[in-house]
Order: sequence, then structure tokens, then C-alpha cells
Amino acid sequence: MPPRKRKQAQKAVRDDSNGHAPNGHNAHAHATNSHSPTHDQDNATPKDNAATKDNTKEALSLSHNLPKDAKIEVRHPSLSRNPSVADYLHQALFVHDQEVKDHKKHVAPATRRRVILLLGIIIGMGLATVLMRQSKDAAYIEAFSHYLQDFDIASMVPSGMIPDEFIGNVSAMFKPEILTEEEFYPGEEMREEHGYKPKYPVTLIPGIVSTGLESWSTTNNCSQKYFRKRMWGTTTMFKAVLLDKDCWIANLRLDSETGLDPEGVRLRAAQGLEAADYFVQGYWVWAPIIKNLAAIGYDNNNMHLASYDWRLSFANLENRDHYFSRLKASLELSLKVTGEKHVLVAHSMGSCVLFYFFKWVESKDGGNGGPNWVNDHVHTFVNIAGPMLGVPKTLAAVLSGEVRDTAQLGVVSAYVLEKFFSRRERADLFRSWGGLSSMIPKGGDRVWGTVDGAPDDGTHDEEETLVKERIAKNEESPNATTEGKWGNKESPSFGAMLAFADGSDMKHHTMDESMTLLSKMAGVDYNSMLAHNYTVGASVTEKEMDKTEKLATSWTNPLEARLPNAPNMKIYCLYGVGKSTERSYTYNRMSDLTPPIFDQRPGNVSDETGQVPNIYIDTSVHDEKLGISYGIHQGDGDGTVPLLSTGYMCVEGWKKKLYNPSGVPVITREFTHRSSLSPVDIRGGKRTADHVDILGNYQVTKDLLAIVAGRDGDGLEEQIYSKIREYSAKVDL
Repeated sequence: MPPRKRKQAQKAVRDDSNGHAPNGHNAHAHATNSHSPTHDQDNATPKDNAATKDNTKEALSLSHNLPKDAKIEVRHPSLSRNPSVADYLHQALFVHDQEVKDHKKHVAPATRRRVILLLGIIIGMGLATVLMRQSKDAAYIEAFSHYLQDFDIASMVPSGMIPDEFIGNVSAMFKPEILTEEEFYPGEEMREEHGYKPKYPVTLIPGIVSTGLESWSTTNNCSQKYFRKRMWGTTTMFKAVLLDKDCWIANLRLDSETGLDPEGVRLRAAQGLEAADYFVQGYWVWAPIIKNLAAIGYDNNNMHLASYDWRLSFANLENRDHYFSRLKASLELSLKVTGEKHVLVAHSMGSCVLFYFFKWVESKDGGNGGPNWVNDHVHTFVNIAGPMLGVPKTLAAVLSGEVRDTAQLGVVSAYVLEKFFSRRERADLFRSWGGLSSMIPKGGDRVWGTVDGAPDDGTHDEEETLVKERIAKNEESPNATTEGKWGNKESPSFGAMLAFADGSDMKHHTMDESMTLLSKMAGVDYNSMLAHNYTVGASVTEKEMDKTEKLATSWTNPLEARLPNAPNMKIYCLYGVGKSTERSYTYNRMSDLTPPIFDQRPGNVSDETGQVPNIYIDTSVHDEKLGISYGIHQGDGDGTVPLLSTGYMCVEGWKKKLYNPSGVPVITREFTHRSSLSPVDIRGGKRTADHVDILGNYQVTKDLLAIVAGRDGDGLEEQIYSKIREYSAKVDL
């Protein structure tokens, strides 16, 4: 036994013999509790005292005779992890069983293990931080700290286990510091060096899933505990999904017949700038734009975020929330107060919402503003990464509950996802969201191609786009080429939107045929919702356009509804290129040989009669040289929206009188995706052109500031680096 342990044991015995218990309480009370809880020490007999001395000598002898590495099995489970001799002697001689049980209630072994583990993590992270080089990595550490803003040690550790001061100091290590000047650039630079200041009032219109949704339910027992809490966005969402999944789904799913909230549920869009500045704490969406607008002088008097419940079909946005009426009134009031027309900045699906608003506000069946309303109230429409012709991943989501993010999961992760949140559950939820289906690809085979070929066929090389940008800027020789990572292989045509694997007994499906398959699989309610809210075709003659434009169902489709009569309005299309984007898919059909991970029968995505095939993305199809990643055929785009959707209307469609009869000027500015070299910068850095992260792109922000400050005439000309002109020329319109 180590000398230090032996001395502790001897001291414990001496303290007792002197009348002092090791824990500071009266020793006689301990002795009484151990031997006779009903008698006071004054009643002790000489015989009792002699027995106590004998016990003391025996214990002292035991402490001397124990082997150095002895492992003692004691009678209390809370002390069974190789206790010290002093602990053993104290517990064996002086502590009553009931007191040990009470002690266990306050400090359980599992709690101590958690505390030790937590302290180990904290100390390890602290040492790692100290040992890291103090250079550019410091900036990345600071950025990473934003993801730990909710880290609160005090909430993890039982009261009294660690001093409060220590908890506060360590928790503060993971909190972000006050915003630095970097957060407000290029806004500060443009204000100080170029005199930028607010000119036009600004309204921001977020995209799908960007706006937080909070519960206002009071009658549903499941929902009451989430009152005024966000069921979409913030950490509350993650807790609900993981710990209360059925309740979360019940709140997020819309009624399949009405397209509105189910009975007893009220989920509403959060309001104000904070509704979409961050998705969760530390993961920004509109925050960089808001900060930079503030840097040149904007505040909540001349900057507004028009949040909305992105689950609803556009018609139901007006029916339930009067969204478009409110937006119309806001712009009218702004013009009356400021005397200036508005700049409307829309991102992603927000651009589709805004296009619908333009048609609604003109129509007698909508806002009844007349044919000149948009021209009188809107100065500029800034379209950031707008999927004007839809997104293929929307088709996959409502068809089989899958997208690239789920297809690229590993086998184990995919299995866990299927057990926790199956394809059937995901597809049902997605189909209930009428807003999501607004982004089903539009134009059919005329735009997206046939099995014989598509306008944007060809393998996509991210480096190739960067080279084209350098050539355009005279930074590279016009003859510069890339090595071509695809070799001599030819990629399959994107025109087969759903290419079925060999042995599936199903033919390849074009976009038109995919819609027919979807109508068979999705059921009556979904088909009714789609027919009453959206169209996905294309008008190619004036006669066809005159007919389709009158239908409210066409107001989300720029191929079946014209731009408003607004010759004084400008449109800027700002979008990313050069990033691999899902464009089409390889599917397979369930069979008796299908791996169990995919076969969720009888709860599969299709009906259970066997009349409709149960299909899934075939992740076994993978060939990087052909641009196929686990069943996903990838083309050019911004990582979410293909180039055809972001670019065609801007570069070609709206240059035609059929779709833009009043000649609204349209300026297209592409931004080549270039990720940060540091893996710590998980949002891509200042040059990223990713679909969401482009809202933090330095040059995009500069362009936007020039527009709202009335300085857009200073060099904001078209810049195109992709093959969009080549692709557009092949579109059959």
C-alpha cells in the first residue's frame, strides 16, 4: 500500500479516537449511528468504550497489513471502484447504510463519470487551442466558436459539483466575441471609401426552409409545451426531432386535403429580421446581408424581411396569412413615406414567390393593382439563385422521399435513417408541403431534354469553370485547358430524368414521363393539390400565352406567364456556377432481391396493391469519371439548383418578347464557386457560390450594396463564365 494512502488511513483512525469525524461532524454521532442509533453517548458503558478501542486497533492493524495494490470489495456499490483505504475504513466503521444510500442519491457514479469526461474534453480542447499556431488559424477558431454558442456547462453538471466561478469562466471560452469589423465588410469599405448610403428601401424575401416556424398551438396536448418555440429552426427543432418525432411531424405536416394546418395545430412564420438571419445559432442565412446593409446606414425603418410559411402553396399564403396583401400594403406605404420605389431582394424559392406576387398584384382576381402597379412601386428585382425553372431534387423528394443528401449516406447511416425516419414518412411529409411542389421542374421535355439528349448534356468539371473565368479576366491564355478528369468517357444524357438500372424492368423516364409516374405514385390528394396550384408546361405562342397567363396556377411558371408591365424596373440575376449539382437520377425497382435497407414493405413509398412500382435511388451506381455519385447524375450549377434553372430565363427566356413584352432590362452576373482552402471554414469563405452560402459571398454583397445605394451604374454589367448561352440555344422554345 502506498505510504500516502497508509498515512491517510492512520490519520482517519486518530481523528476518530480524538473525537473528530473525518467529515467534520461529531464523531460520537457517527459512532452512535453505527452501533446504537437510539442511545446517546452519555449512556455508553465502559464495556462499549473498550469495544471501540479494540475496533480501532484492528482497523489500524488492517491498514498496515494491506498489500500495496490491494483491491478491496466493499459492501456499498457506490464505493466498489477500488476506493482508498481511508475511504474504506471510514465507510466500514463509521457510516450507516442509510447514509450511504442518501449519499448515492446526490452524487451517483454515472454523474461523476460524466463530470470527469466533460472536464477531460474541456482540458483537451484548451490544450489543443494553446498549441495551435497563432496565425490565420485564429480566425478559423473564432468562426468555429459560433457553432458552440449554446454550449453551457452549467446546464450539464449537477449543482454543487463544480464551483460556479469555474463554470462561468470555462463556458465563456466557447462564446463568440463581440462582432469584429470583418463582419461588416464590404459594407464599411463601400461607405467609407465610396460614400455608399441608403437610397431605396429594401425588402428581403427568403427561400424555402430559411424562415423559422413557431408554434402557436394551445389546444393540442402534444404542441402546448412548444408554445412560441420554433418547431423549424433553432435547437428546439433538433430536440423535437430526436426526442419527440411524432409530435414534430404532426406539427410540420399539412392537411392533405386543405393544404393548411391540421385541426388543433397552428404553426406560423417567425417575424422580423431575426426570422431568417440565422437558421440555428451560429449558422447564418441572411445575417451577412443584413450586417452589410446596416454598415451603409440601413436599419429596421428602411429594411424589412418579408418572412412566410414556406410549407404553404402560394395561393394558401394569401388565403391563410394574407401574405401578398400585406406585402402590397407595405410597399405602398413605403412609397408614400419615402417617395422612393423599392428594391426587392429574393433568394432561392423567394424569387418564385416574388414572380407570383407580380402577377397576383396586377390581376383583378388578386391584388387588383392594375397593369402599372409593379412599374410604379418596384425599382429593382434582385434575383439571387432563383430556381425559376424548378429543381430536379424536388421531383426526387416528392417521388421517393430522397435527395442527394440521403443517397450519399453510408450504408449504416442510411439504415439508421430508414429506421428513424423512413422514405415513406419523408415522402408523405414532403407531399403535404404545397410550397415545395412549386419548384417541380417546369418546361417538360422542351427544357430538360429527351432520352436522346438534353441541352446541358456533358460531364461537368469544376476546374473548367474557373479556367473560363480566368480567361474572361485576361488572367489566363485563351488556349488554356483543364486536364479533364473525366477521361474519354461520355456521361449519360440528362434527358433521362429518371434512368432506371438494368434489371429493373422499367424504361428511362423523361421529365414529362416522370410527372406521369409521380401522379400514379403520389395519390389523389397530392394530384389535386398540384392541379389546383401549379402548372409545369410551356407556352410557345402568343395565343397559348394569352390563355395560360390568365390562370392563377400559371403565376409560378415564367414559361406560362409574362413578366409584369414594368419597363422602368430592372432585374439582376446573381447566381453561382461551377459546383457539381444534382441534375438527374438512376432509380431501381423493389424486388425480392432488394437489400433490406431499401425495402420498407409494407410501409413503402408506393401503394401496397403492387400496381404502382416501389422505386428508390440506386446508390450502387457510382462512377466519378462520368459525374455519377451514388445514383446522382451531376451537372453544373450552385450545388442545389442546376444552371438551366438559374440561368435560362435570365440569359435567354426574358430576352424574348413572348416572356418579357415590356422589355424589362435583365442583367446576369455569374459567380464562380471557389471554396476556402481551409477545411475549418465550413461555409466556404468569401468566394463561395454555393446556393445558400452565396449570401455571404463578398462580391455578391458588393453588387447588392451598389444596387440599393443607387450606384449600380458603376460597372454592374453582365458577367458569364459558364456554358449557359450554349445550353440556352439548345432549349426547344
